[in-house]
Amino acid sequence: MSGTRGGLGRIVAMAIGLAVLLALAVTSEARGGAYRIAQCGWGIGAELDPTYPATEGTAFSVNPAACSPPPGSGPAGMRFEGAIAADGALGLARARWIAPAGTTFRAARLSWSGNPQPGNWQGVGVDVGSQFHILASSFAGLAPATVDLPIAGAAWAFEAWLQCLVGGPVVGCTRSVASTMSLSGLTFTLEDGQQPQARLGGALLAGGWHRGTAALELAGTDVGAGLVGGAVAIDGATVLTLLPACAVQTIEGEPRGVKMQPCPSSANRSVDVDTTRLADGDHTLRGCATDFAGNQACAPDVAIEVDNTPPATAFVAAAEGRVAATVSDRYSGPAAGTISVRRADTQAWTDLATDLDREGPGAATLTARLPDLSPGTYFLRASAADAAGNTGSTQLRVSGSAAEVRRGIADPHRGGKGASTGGGRSTHLTVHLVAGGRGAGGSGRASTVDYGTVVELRGRLTDAHGDGIEDRPIAVVAREAAGIGRAPERRRVATDRGGRFEVRLPPGTSRRLSVAFRGGGGFAPARRSLALRVRAAISLVADPTELHTGESIRLSGRVHLGPAHVSGHGKLVAIQYLERATGRWRPALVVRTDAKGRFETSYRFRYVTGVARIRLRATAPAEGGWPFARGSSSPVTITVSSG
Repeated sequence: MSGTRGGLGRIVAMAIGLAVLLALAVTSEARGGAYRIAQCGWGIGAELDPTYPATEGTAFSVNPAACSPPPGSGPAGMRFEGAIAADGALGLARARWIAPAGTTFRAARLSWSGNPQPGNWQGVGVDVGSQFHILASSFAGLAPATVDLPIAGAAWAFEAWLQCLVGGPVVGCTRSVASTMSLSGLTFTLEDGQQPQARLGGALLAGGWHRGTAALELAGTDVGAGLVGGAVAIDGATVLTLLPACAVQTIEGEPRGVKMQPCPSSANRSVDVDTTRLADGDHTLRGCATDFAGNQACAPDVAIEVDNTPPATAFVAAAEGRVAATVSDRYSGPAAGTISVRRADTQAWTDLATDLDREGPGAATLTARLPDLSPGTYFLRASAADAAGNTGSTQLRVSGSAAEVRRGIADPHRGGKGASTGGGRSTHLTVHLVAGGRGAGGSGRASTVDYGTVVELRGRLTDAHGDGIEDRPIAVVAREAAGIGRAPERRRVATDRGGRFEVRLPPGTSRRLSVAFRGGGGFAPARRSLALRVRAAISLVADPTELHTGESIRLSGRVHLGPAHVSGHGKLVAIQYLERATGRWRPALVVRTDAKGRFETSYRFRYVTGVARIRLRATAPAEGGWPFARGSSSPVTITVSSG
């Protein structure tokens, strides 16, 4: 009901014989967008509105401190009292709670008892806009009881009161005997329709390429229940968590706030992200914040570019009187470079005027004119930097007469008296994948294996004549497919006497493999890359396998997720049938799995005449963020008859 109950100027006009009004209902469970607050019980005090007078009139009192009494001093409960005074002496005692900005009261549960004398009354109600709605009230005594009170409308304040209602010289409230009321064990359910805000910052969000360590910051704000947490993930892997301190206590098996706004309205945290744990290339960064009511909001996704690999340099043939070196950098690309020279008997390098000519994405050539060189031994150095700031270099050693030095520099791969360190004689690197002692399916740089297969990467490092190069380090970097977010696996292996090497790759997701010889010992660097595609593993069970036209079949199965994570929408699965005329698999229906990769659906065969034997299979197609190649289950055969 609506009405007034406030100060002495807003006394409700009611008949003495007004019946007890108790609007009781069971509140629904708190859900996303709602949260619960505990007050005046369980050792928790009362967070009352400090701007509103707790008492008015004559000899009324309220004691919120009794909500959390000292041990052994009696039960918890807020005590309201209209003490002895002249009959008809008006007054009231009230306790008033205010909903935080952006929230409203939706329900209340409380323990309530009282003993009002004639002309006094007790009750609870809420402010909805400019009106006051009475939820429950009584002129008679109430035995201790727990009541549930649903609240309609956008209630912004909750109030409990004990009041001398009727005053005057003829008929007035009884004050010759004290009136009392007790309130305890309050649980408020508040509606929070405000979304939190999340903002990303830090050097990691700056434009351009990133390498090494960069700062990342997450800041969140919320005007309602307050921030309970936040997180930032790169390609789905969490790199920052925000966990502000909240005034929360587990009560009756659920977390409840112990303040009207249990969590802070703002919080932030920054961390240093080690980008060397990320694969080179593009990544997606997402930051989200969650409030205590379960509302969540995310900042706009941010794309970042990472490059921690230095450019590779190698001296190459040039016109006599000049020196040249190639620069290759797959991601951020060559940005600058310098060729330098020094005599072997000095330590000082002389930088030559160097031109950098770009030859498309990721490749460039450094060229410089040689100064006059006298007979002797010289070192030349080609240094390059990419757009991310990584630097790499290689050196070339030549010796002999002035003419021999110039020829050795012009053609560093021909040998003679010239020798290179880190970039000289040409090398060839061949690699392939082998599964179970056989080729892994396919050829060249695209190999495909079944889920759970152990694969060997085999290769050979040779010189320009095809001879194996012994005891040289080969670096192998395996980067898992998007959606996993784990750091690349880095391995190092040495070539044997024939220049051969092997690396065992354990079962896992699809991977991009980079194999590199970084040069040295008179040999130029070499690099190869290839893809290992791993088919998704999926099963299918049909029940029954024999049925009649018009009956339904239950189809269930599971996609093996491995280290992959699927969204709340699940993984896409296509149920297919084999078209006998063409020998092709055609789609019958599409379903999605649950978070554990399980799926279940049914299909009714309506138009089969005679007897049909139908082959079905389940296929897990490739999707964005799914780290496996397309994979299918073993077929199942069902028989459908119209008889």
